Amino acid sequence: MNIKEKIFAYYRRQQPARQAIFPKYDEVRSILILFESDMIEKNDLIKSIRGELLTQDKDVVLWGYCDKKDINTAILPQYRIVGRRDFNLLGAPKEELIKDLQKRPYDLLIDLSQHPILALRYLAMYARADFKAGLSIHGTDLHDLLISTPAQDSPQFLYTQIVKYLKMIQTK
Repeated sequence: MNIKEKIFAYYRRQQPARQAIFPKYDEVRSILILFESDMIEKNDLIKSIRGELLTQDKDVVLWGYCDKKDINTAILPQYRIVGRRDFNLLGAPKEELIKDLQKRPYDLLIDLSQHPILALRYLAMYARADFKAGLSIHGTDLHDLLISTPAQDSPQFLYTQIVKYLKMIQTK
């Protein structure tokens, strides 16, 4: 385990225990989606997922991570790309980033990351969401619903699986 992982584990232990509130999918109103941004910060698939959720009368906020120093995308209330400058040398998010992330609570967090990216794991940990769902990545216990599937080229399959299980579980 490298030093950045040890520091993450330390911050993880410092977090208060949370009680997951399993959502009824039809009653979910606010969703935070975390994702791995493409290098040109276009993210058409993620934006189409947001569009689909908007048609279901859900308020959707997108936060992506791009592994580069300078981010070109403007910071908007509903769409934000963060990069290496938003994190310190040890990989932890800067204080102002955590404050921005925690400004509002969400009913549901959907983490569409396909790889164990430390920056996205921090965002998932600090996000104020009643319920968190994402890919089962070795050593990750940040989510309440874990989807066990190999990483894909596109997050579409993971998104479909998360929504499928959320809808399925509520009907039982």
